[in-house]
Amino acid sequence: MGLSIIMSGRLSRLLLAATVATTIVFSAKADVETLPADAAHKLVQRGEMILIDVRTPTEWAMTGMPRDSVGATLQDVDFLAQARGAVLGDLEYPVAVICRSGNRSSEAAKRLAQAGFTHVFDIAEGMTGHEGAGDGWIKRGLPTDQFLPPDR
Repeated sequence: MGLSIIMSGRLSRLLLAATVATTIVFSAKADVETLPADAAHKLVQRGEMILIDVRTPTEWAMTGMPRDSVGATLQDVDFLAQARGAVLGDLEYPVAVICRSGNRSSEAAKRLAQAGFTHVFDIAEGMTGHEGAGDGWIKRGLPTDQFLPPDR
């Protein structure tokens, strides 16, 4: 009986330690915030934020990319590596993500936060607008850069 009480006490302390450690790890992760397209554009132009367009090259070719953004397709297996490269490995540098209408950017923002990026913003209105989120980069008249695929 005495041995089971000792083991029970040790198990309780181990569970408590594991719970505290888990809480600390998860609380250190970034919360994803929503940012309007025009605010993101201003921050990017001032050099205070990196904007990552997570759409596909076909989509970039159709509409252009937000001015001074970096392309990193969410579906690419090296998406996180591309995002780290965009901030030169500085996971504390503010990053915003944009897609067509807000769905993929939401997923991208979550993945970045889980990977240790500490200042992550989702442009939920996307390039073309999303009901309840905003008109989108294009309707707001924000500048785009033409996407030129690399020569083959």
